[in-house]
Amino acid sequence: MAKAMPNAQAVATKWANAMQGAGTAYTAGVQAVTQAPGQAAAAAVNLYVQNTAANAPKFAANSAAVSLQSWQSSAVNKGAPRLGTGATAAQPKFQNAMTSVLPFIEQVRGSLPARGGLDQNIARSVAFQRGMAAYKKS
Repeated sequence: MAKAMPNAQAVATKWANAMQGAGTAYTAGVQAVTQAPGQAAAAAVNLYVQNTAANAPKFAANSAAVSLQSWQSSAVNKGAPRLGTGATAAQPKFQNAMTSVLPFIEQVRGSLPARGGLDQNIARSVAFQRGMAAYKKS
């Protein structure tokens, strides 16, 4: 006799409860990886391009299926409460990035043409954009 299929709420509850104690197994799994995932992904760039192109219609359909109301609800009720803890966790990485970005911005600003009329200010804006396009992460 086949076992009855559990309902979605029961499965979701069991999953959420199990995830609460999954930190040790998660950490062990991460530490068992022997090649940086980014390096493995970079080695498969051609496959990525092929699969991305093949799945473009599915991506478009799935993206279009999310209503404005659903997206707003998730962003407000799930995303917004996580902003602070996410920023706190990322602060060292952000600070590290700023140590190279801010001096570069200052360098580009110092090379800009003078402010002036509309055309001068457009040229200044273009010069800033072109200067910033030359930035490379260090």
